Amino acid sequence: MQNQQLLTLTEMQQVYLEMLIEFDALCRKYNLRYDLCGGSMLGAVRHKGFIPWDDDIDVSLPRPDYRRLLGLYLKGKLELPGHRDLIMFNNKTFARHYARYIRYDVKRTPDMAEEDDCPYIGLDIFAVDGLPSREPALSREIFTIRQLRRCLLTSVEKAGTSRKGKLAAAVKDIYRPALKKFGSYRLAAMLDRECRRVDYETAEYVGIANGMYGKKERWLKKDMLPQKMYEFEGHLFPGYENADIYLTNLYGDYMKMPPKEAQQPHGDRGYRVPVEDGAESE
Repeated sequence: MQNQQLLTLTEMQQVYLEMLIEFDALCRKYNLRYDLCGGSMLGAVRHKGFIPWDDDIDVSLPRPDYRRLLGLYLKGKLELPGHRDLIMFNNKTFARHYARYIRYDVKRTPDMAEEDDCPYIGLDIFAVDGLPSREPALSREIFTIRQLRRCLLTSVEKAGTSRKGKLAAAVKDIYRPALKKFGSYRLAAMLDRECRRVDYETAEYVGIANGMYGKKERWLKKDMLPQKMYEFEGHLFPGYENADIYLTNLYGDYMKMPPKEAQQPHGDRGYRVPVEDGAESE
């Protein structure tokens, strides 16, 4: 990224907002249900937009809608705006447990991912799956998913990196080669298959099974299903009507602002590139 001007936080938020507007129009066109989720849902409720020090966007789709979205793309029936794409493990374009809606005109500056990982800014798309109603089945399921998720993310990280410090990075470096040899895409497929173990259609409880919050992601499907529109940076987007249940599960007292030292951006920085320099021309 020699001689490239990094985008400011405000500029990055605008880039992501443009993508969310596009994704919203896409879902409306193909009659796909989606919701703001995670920090984006929190931002909509607490700030009516982005969390001030954050810039990325997360959305979720019930597994049937998620499956249909990917299916439309893989069959060549999903019409995307220019210089946009949908990447996923299914066609070996993105070794993750979620899909990503990307734009080719903004590259990211990853701090931990390998150079052959997705180099473009993108909107993360998660599936909402069924989860066990009772213990110990729930604990077993979450444990298995968490271990597969950890292995997958370790396999795509650079050597010598870990958000938990140098010791954790050194430990990961020991088993990362074996995970890479096994294959990131195989791990992603295994994780996706495990998340689909409980059928969404018949499940009493649902959640983003491969999310970072484990059991906290789980809630009653009857509470998840109702939707309402939320203001987000001057636009309206769908989210969970029962956001209080969802956000309390994930964050506790979610309306309370974290201490100043915790108000730090966690996403990648980005910079604009001529489209002809992007993956579309490679």
